[in-house]
Amino acid sequence: MKFTAFYPGSFGEIIQGKYKGKDILLSCPINLYTKVSLYECKNPKEKFSKYKSNIFLKNILKNWGYEKYEKNLDISIKSQIPCGKGFASSTADLCALYIALTKFFNKEFNEQELVKQCIKIEPTDSIIFDKLTAFEYKKGNYKETLGDYFKFYILAFEGENKVDTIEFNKRNMPPLSNIDDLVEILKYAIKNKDIKNLALASTESIIRNEIRLKYTFLEEVLKLKNKTSGLGIIGAHSGNLLGIIYDDIEKIKNAINYTKHLNFLKVYAVNTIPI
Repeated sequence: MKFTAFYPGSFGEIIQGKYKGKDILLSCPINLYTKVSLYECKNPKEKFSKYKSNIFLKNILKNWGYEKYEKNLDISIKSQIPCGKGFASSTADLCALYIALTKFFNKEFNEQELVKQCIKIEPTDSIIFDKLTAFEYKKGNYKETLGDYFKFYILAFEGENKVDTIEFNKRNMPPLSNIDDLVEILKYAIKNKDIKNLALASTESIIRNEIRLKYTFLEEVLKLKNKTSGLGIIGAHSGNLLGIIYDDIEKIKNAINYTKHLNFLKVYAVNTIPI
C-alpha cells in the first residue's frame, strides 16, 4: 500500500518580528512543491536519510498508538523546493507526510496535531495553515488568521550558502524588531488584496531584520526593484533568499534582462498560490 501527498513551500516570510509581544512570522505558499510518498516494504531504507521526516513519522505513529507499523513503513521525498535557503522545505515535507499518513491510516486531518508535531521537530512556517496567519513559530502557542492567500509574483534571488533553521534559532542574536505597525499595514493589504501595501510591509520587515541577518546582495536587489517597477522586496529572515514583488508577470520577464551581472545568484520567477 502506498499513499502520496504534495505540499508547497513558501518564499521566506512576508513579515517576521515581535507582534503583541510574541515572536511571529507570516508567509505565503508558492508554486514549488514537495512530493512525499508513504509506503509499505519489508526493509525500509529511504527514511533513514531523512532525519526530520523519520522522527515525525515515529512521533505520529506513537501518538496514534500505531508503533507496530513503523518497521514496515518507508518514506520517499522528491522535492522541487531548495533546502536551507528559506523556502520552508522542511515544513512542506512534514505537512505532506502528515497528509499521506492520514490517508494511509484513514484518519481525520487535525490542524492542532500537525502544528504540535511539527513544532517538536523545529520552528515551523505558517504555510501549515490554509489562510494567511500570524504564527508564533517556536512554540506554536499563538496564531491570528488575517485572511485569504492571494496571488502575486516574485523574482527570486537565491544565494549559495545554506542556513540550518534549528541552529540559526539557537544563536545568541538581537531580539526581533517590533512589527505591530507592519501587521496593521498587512491587515489592510490582505483585506483589499493590495499587493503594494503588502510589499511595503514585507520590505520594511526585511530592513528591520538586518540587525539579525545581513543580506549580502540586498542593495543590488533594491536597485533592481527601483529600476524595474518592483513594488517591494520579500525574503527569508533565517535563510539566503531575497525577492522582488511584482503585480504583473510581464514586469518580471523584463526585470530578468537586468540580472545578468548577478551571476553569483540563482535568479528565477515564482508566484504565490492558495492552499
